[in-house]
Amino acid sequence: MMKSVLAVSEGGPDAAMSFKLASRVATEFDGAVDALHLPVGPAGGMVGGLAMSGEAMPLIMNLDDERLEERSKQSERAYKDTLALVKGATYTAAKTATLDAMVAMGRCSDLLVLGRPGADPENVAPATVEAAIYECARAVMIAPPNPGNGNFNSVVVAWNGSFQAARALEYALPFLEKASKVTLLVVGSKPDDVGASYLARNLARNNINANIDAIDPGAVSGRARGRALLTYTHNKNADLLVMGAYGRGQVLSFLGLGGATGKVISSCRVPLLMAH
Repeated sequence: MMKSVLAVSEGGPDAAMSFKLASRVATEFDGAVDALHLPVGPAGGMVGGLAMSGEAMPLIMNLDDERLEERSKQSERAYKDTLALVKGATYTAAKTATLDAMVAMGRCSDLLVLGRPGADPENVAPATVEAAIYECARAVMIAPPNPGNGNFNSVVVAWNGSFQAARALEYALPFLEKASKVTLLVVGSKPDDVGASYLARNLARNNINANIDAIDPGAVSGRARGRALLTYTHNKNADLLVMGAYGRGQVLSFLGLGGATGKVISSCRVPLLMAH
C-alpha cells in the first residue's frame, strides 16, 4: 500500500504540484506524507555517486542566497497550505540537502511524488527526476500543473511486455485494486505479441478486471508514440497513467530520457506513475 509518500520540491511551480498530488494519494490510502525541500543548483543537484547523464544535468540560473531562501519559503508555504493537516505529515528542509538525501529517504518510502519538470524558468531540467526514477528503486509519480482530486477511478496502463512496464504495473497495483476502470493499452504492437491477454487473466485473479485496447501510431519516433499515448489517455479522461521509464542517457531528449518517456513526462495532463 501507499502508506509512506515522499513529496519532493525545489521551490517554484513544482512545490504546489508535488504536495497537492501527495496529499491526494495520502487521502486515497490513509497514508502519511514526508515533504522534502531541495535547494536548486549544485547543492541540490549533481552529487557524487549518482550516475547522471550529461543531458539530465540541471539547467539553472545563478541564484543568489536571497533567491534560494525565497524558494525554500515557497516550499514551506506549499507544505502549510496542502500537507500540514495531513495526519503524520513531516517537513524537511536544509540548505545543504542533496540528491543523496532524497535517494536515502526515497528508498525507505512507498512512493515518490515530484512536480512536472520544465515549467520552472530557474530550474528547467532538474536532476531530481532522473535520480528519483533510476536511483530510488521505487515508484515515482509526476504531478501535472493540476493534480486533480478525489479517487483514481480510471487508470490506463501502457503495456509492452518489458520489465520496466511490469515493474510499473506492480507498483501501481494498489491503484488498480481501487480503480473502477483499468485499461491495458498496447501501443504499436499486437496485444497477443506482448502477453496482454495473459496479463489481464492474471489481474482478474486478483479481482482487477482490465480491458485491453491497442493503438497503432505507425512507424514513428519515440516522441510520436508518446504523443499517441497521451492523446489516448487524455481523450479517455483517465485519472492516472502508468508506464515504464525507458532510454536513460539518450542525447537530445528531455531530461536525457527516452523520447517517449521524456514526451510523456513533459506533457501528461494527469498524474503519471513510472518505474524503471
